[in-house]
Amino acid sequence: MKITRGIYNALITLLSPVLLWKVSKETTELNNFSERLGYTPSLPIKPVIWLHAASVGEVIAATPLITRLQKEFEDHLLVVTTVTATGARQARKALKGKGVQLMLPLDLPWVAARFLDRLKPKVAIFMETELWPNFIYGCQEREIPFVIANGRLSDKSLQSYRKLQSVLETALAGISAVAAKSLKDAQGFIDLGVPSDRVKVTGSIKFDVAPERGLLESAKIVRAEQFGERPVWVAGSTHNGEDEKIIFAHKKVLEQYPNAVLIIVPRHPQRFDAVAHLVESAELPFVRRSSNQVLSEQDSVYLVDSMGELMLMYACADIAFVGGSMMPIGGHNLLEPACLGKPVLSGIHLFNFADVAEMFDQEQALIRCDNADALADELIGLWQDPAQITDLGQRALQVVSNNRGALEKQFQLIKNSMQKQVVNEPAN
Repeated sequence: MKITRGIYNALITLLSPVLLWKVSKETTELNNFSERLGYTPSLPIKPVIWLHAASVGEVIAATPLITRLQKEFEDHLLVVTTVTATGARQARKALKGKGVQLMLPLDLPWVAARFLDRLKPKVAIFMETELWPNFIYGCQEREIPFVIANGRLSDKSLQSYRKLQSVLETALAGISAVAAKSLKDAQGFIDLGVPSDRVKVTGSIKFDVAPERGLLESAKIVRAEQFGERPVWVAGSTHNGEDEKIIFAHKKVLEQYPNAVLIIVPRHPQRFDAVAHLVESAELPFVRRSSNQVLSEQDSVYLVDSMGELMLMYACADIAFVGGSMMPIGGHNLLEPACLGKPVLSGIHLFNFADVAEMFDQEQALIRCDNADALADELIGLWQDPAQITDLGQRALQVVSNNRGALEKQFQLIKNSMQKQVVNEPAN
């Protein structure tokens, strides 16, 4: 069935009670229900730059761009919208008190209109794969430049958006620019209706990730206080069904290295208690980060039940396993431990980061583990050969270094789009 704009609006209207109910179930201080309906709080009277990053991964990818925009446009207000509460927390951290975080409203035409009329942004920047027809149309009708940064289209996303092609193609024809991560991504946006002369292959700004100032110093302190000279590995951004495999692997590691420590960082805060129960059921002595206790010699697991400390924990460890990859979730950001020079391990399910993983594979900078036994064997093998730990970490760091530079290219596309709008604005 061909989905027209009218049919799309009817469907999204019918679904809106369900979407709003789902939103209302999020018990968080960041879940401002009125923002989902396009109402914004009072904002400082400044020209607005609007950046949308759906969740934690997109916000992390956007962080270098957020910093660059803040530096270049000090007289503007940077507003970052997110879909999830965890993304909201990450956005507030990235903004460092120098901007505003809001929840993205529903993509209903009257809600999008209300939001845009209140915000009046000078430019709309959407990260990666977010294509909401009514927001794109709304920007087009108000002559607000619309830029897709770090644009990517997985085969699954492209297939989904093709069902909406009749809704999207008119809006995408008026888009200002797409900064695509690869030639394949660029062709996907062109196939959906973006004019080819407005699509540029810039690479991914994810590669412009770098440790925050003071991170390495903080990691040295935590390492000394908690772990000392013990062998330490971290499993970051873990999911349901994956934690069991990681705990199993750690128990096998303990047979060879009885003083080894696993730092486990669940992806979602609502799972902190469940993971604690799993560790307890495995009869592994552990300490929760929130307890502020120091690990004893008997403790072998450090459960990080706090937000925003994943990079710190990567920096504390000898070896990093990136989660979301032992289950068919698609993986998480391999570049975070890599930019710290840590050896990177993962599962085999990396379809969300296939392009990045391929670059790691080309440099032999990634170890993929089919199962928990393989993960344990790789960890043991690395600790038995410290030179391999150093070599693998340096290879991972080199992948990051070789692909930096996309940030400046994407920033210039955004800046040029804003300048064109100023030129086209009628004189008062």
